[in-house]
Amino acid sequence: MTQASESPATVLREQEYLLPPRQRFNPLRWARREPVGALGVLLILLVGFASGAAPLLGTTDPQSLEAFTPNVLEGPSSEFLFGTDRQGRDVWSRVLYGGRISLKIGVATVLVGTVGGTLLALMAGFLAGVVDFTFSRIADMIIAVPALLLALVINVVLGDQLPDLPALPKEELARVLAISLFFMPSAFRIMRGSVLEQRNAQYVEAASLIGAGQLRIMLRHILPNITGLMIVLTTISLPAAILTEATLSFLLGSNAPSWGAELSGDSRRFFQSAQWIAIFPGAALALTIFAFNIFGDSVRDTLDPRLRGRI
Repeated sequence: MTQASESPATVLREQEYLLPPRQRFNPLRWARREPVGALGVLLILLVGFASGAAPLLGTTDPQSLEAFTPNVLEGPSSEFLFGTDRQGRDVWSRVLYGGRISLKIGVATVLVGTVGGTLLALMAGFLAGVVDFTFSRIADMIIAVPALLLALVINVVLGDQLPDLPALPKEELARVLAISLFFMPSAFRIMRGSVLEQRNAQYVEAASLIGAGQLRIMLRHILPNITGLMIVLTTISLPAAILTEATLSFLLGSNAPSWGAELSGDSRRFFQSAQWIAIFPGAALALTIFAFNIFGDSVRDTLDPRLRGRI
């Protein structure tokens, strides 16, 4: 069948796949050029798999009565890989299940903060005027408050007033909202500068001349051109979000087996005699933050316009 007899959609689809290979993302080439970032991906996958498959890895549900055993403060052994805590609970189980909470809150926080900040930046940067002034001043006021203090106050105020969602109990939902409010103004200020730059681009003027509405220009034209920056902002914000969640859990405590909660409360009295109580949750937290940091740096370098064409 000749090209003339093919439908226009088929021809366009074939032309799309005829792009030069260097313009398409190649994971193996990216891994060779960014070995540190590839290491970060492997560590993230390892932590995510261990947390997600925790019931299959010889663990006991920390929220069940079976988690409490008479083996109090027993060191690492073949039966208890990471030892037990002061209540006889398996530290291995609490570390793996705690990864679920830390990763879930961290990812949810960054998504809410980044997406919300980007949408507000689109409206403020494109509409300008009163909208831009109002949003910018509100962001300035929130940024002026110490971030941890703001998160603590919001978490305490909202803790008992939120409903329990299927995937997020009210305690975790309160922390997602508290940390999101901390990340959203920063995301707004960064993305607003990019929107202001794109608003004066020629393609925006061309879209306006052909009669495109403001909403279409923002979502159809400007948003795709700032998606790269939003991805970079998301990846580099994830470790900070996970660390902030661990800090709140450390300061406020938690009934759930969060990494930060494992390092707080009465457990601190036994750190000298039972070091494994602090070592393993702390190592899991440090490894996860390290993995997201090096992965975020690699994504930033990859999406940098000055380095485009490397993948």
